[in-house]
Amino acid sequence: MTRNPFEFGRELNPDELVDRDAEVAAVATAMRAGAKLFLIGPRRYGKTSILRAASDRAARHKVVVLRYDAEAFPALGDLAARLVADTATRLTSTVEKAGAAIKDLFARVRPQASFDPAEHTWTVSLGGATSERATGVPLLADVLNGVERGALRLNRSVAVVIDEFQKVIEDGGPGAEGQIRSAIQRHSRVAYIFAGSKTRLLADVVGNPGRPFYKLGTTVFLGPVPRADFEAFLDSRFRAGGISVIAGAVEAILDAAEDVPYNVQALAHACWESARDAATGKKAAALTPALVRATRDTAALRNDPLYTQLWSSLPTSQQKSLLALLGEEGQGLASTQVSQRYGLPITTMHKALKALDAKGITREEQRLGLVRTRLEDPFFGAWIGLVVRR
Repeated sequence: MTRNPFEFGRELNPDELVDRDAEVAAVATAMRAGAKLFLIGPRRYGKTSILRAASDRAARHKVVVLRYDAEAFPALGDLAARLVADTATRLTSTVEKAGAAIKDLFARVRPQASFDPAEHTWTVSLGGATSERATGVPLLADVLNGVERGALRLNRSVAVVIDEFQKVIEDGGPGAEGQIRSAIQRHSRVAYIFAGSKTRLLADVVGNPGRPFYKLGTTVFLGPVPRADFEAFLDSRFRAGGISVIAGAVEAILDAAEDVPYNVQALAHACWESARDAATGKKAAALTPALVRATRDTAALRNDPLYTQLWSSLPTSQQKSLLALLGEEGQGLASTQVSQRYGLPITTMHKALKALDAKGITREEQRLGLVRTRLEDPFFGAWIGLVVRR
């Protein structure tokens, strides 16, 4: 049986990416050149897969890529400690040399290191328990200086990649940006790739002349995959698996998934299974608009307990704001007409939408001069349509 070709929920391989060649090339080039680049885009748009593909490409040119997800570390000090261990390990050839590099390159942060021969890994702790520089951004800045020293002394090209970089800014406090810029603006052998999903915050970080990261490096904003390219990709994958594609079916997937790459792959995966299951006897497998809608609704109702709990936890103002978002397709939500139509004062609507954004339920999309509020999970919107608005 042919394997389902639509993958989601993991980093995609380079050959699985759809129309991200320009973004991958830009990131890989920055890594090789020792440059600084910000990759900004909403969650589920494929940033992590782009970073992986660019890292693989840069590694083929002998760049040592150190890649991290800031959200995977409870505190910035933990991220800094991992960076110390990985730098020493990757830039040296033996355990002894790595141990010496930890002490030499990062002496300022007073590292304490131990080696696990079974796992072949280093565990590093930094600074004293009461040291002013033992935690947070000052410590991270010192460590980044140590990475630069190692790259220069050992004549290696290094790229430090931090995904969900907004966590560094948020956890580091008001002085975070200035402290990091002060360190890395002098670095010549280490490239920095900072990626993040809080688009409004990061757009201000790189675009506001009053902020330290303004014009520090190149900025790449990640938008939706062009429809024509995604349509061709989906159509070819379904047909290659022996599933005929009826007019309008692929467009229905993109509409239901709101063009978000992760959502598109997830819905296409489910539609593949639905089409194969519906094929019986002489009836060939076919992807139709009706099958797409039915599959979307089934997926939404499958998560009914989760969505019911989420909906019930929201105050009435946020519930009404979500109904307005769906009814108005995310546009004009601050207008008097919309406010009156859904029985919410404009100020209440604004506060509710801000709260929904903070909870990760909605996001703002800025494109072609327009601002639109969208759901992070379009299947939640489908559930609201099926259960709440019926």
